[in-house]
Amino acid sequence: MKSLFITNALLISLFFSFNASSQQVFETPRGWQFGLNFGYYNPSKYTANYFNGSDKNVNNAKFVMSNFYWYQEIFQKLIANDTILVSGLPSNMRYKISLMPGLYGQLTLNNQYAVCFEFNYMRLKTQDAITFEVDPKPYGTLPDLRMFTIRGVEERVYIDLGIKRSFRVSGRTELFAIGGLNLNNTKVLKSSFFVKGPNDLQEKEYSMINNYINGQYVPNSNSQTVNIYQGGIGFGMYVNGGATFHFGDILLEPGINAHWLNINLEGYRKFKPGAGVYIRFLFNNLLGGD
Repeated sequence: MKSLFITNALLISLFFSFNASSQQVFETPRGWQFGLNFGYYNPSKYTANYFNGSDKNVNNAKFVMSNFYWYQEIFQKLIANDTILVSGLPSNMRYKISLMPGLYGQLTLNNQYAVCFEFNYMRLKTQDAITFEVDPKPYGTLPDLRMFTIRGVEERVYIDLGIKRSFRVSGRTELFAIGGLNLNNTKVLKSSFFVKGPNDLQEKEYSMINNYINGQYVPNSNSQTVNIYQGGIGFGMYVNGGATFHFGDILLEPGINAHWLNINLEGYRKFKPGAGVYIRFLFNNLLGGD
């Protein structure tokens, strides 16, 4: 994301210098233009704690540890003698910055205004550590604490609909600002923790999503599962700004965007911000503008 910020800044400075001497005025034709977005997005960390395994979450570590068979399996993996328990869960999980490809379209009304829409896709990942205590020791002695990975993965689609206002700077260059409404859809793909014992070659995944028809996992019982959809539709608003550089029928638009929205994850539906950077390639006359 930092590299794209730097790229955008360099593009803007270089093209302003280039366009200062340009006398030819390039106009965006009235009608439809379509383009492709390539960017990075940094969502609010607020919803990342949906995946931290706490008891208040619909997906929690207690679901796994309360299952007799999974408990015994983890007990044996950790070569315990008495008891194992979850002694620590993360409380400040964050998403990794995500790639954000997308599609863009605008209906240009005149030299200043356009109605625009875009569809952007993100696959968000968050990861932290879950702590197990093995064979709790008497008070005053050092506990046997072991840390393992806890991870969440979700998909998001942002649909933005707004009004674009352009400001002519030179013959080839414009600045623009966009404001409008956001509709988003979220789907949880993974909410798990992973355990690796001293004798294991690889870690074992334990999903905290309860998709068992009878409510629990039973080995060698052909336990039936169903597809659980966690997530749904959220909404909000967004602003967007950048510069437009004209190259005939191809336009280059580096910019930044910011959202204020709610994500439909149970227990985490407050409105929170998110922001990103992008470069857009926009094409004139695909449907025959004026």
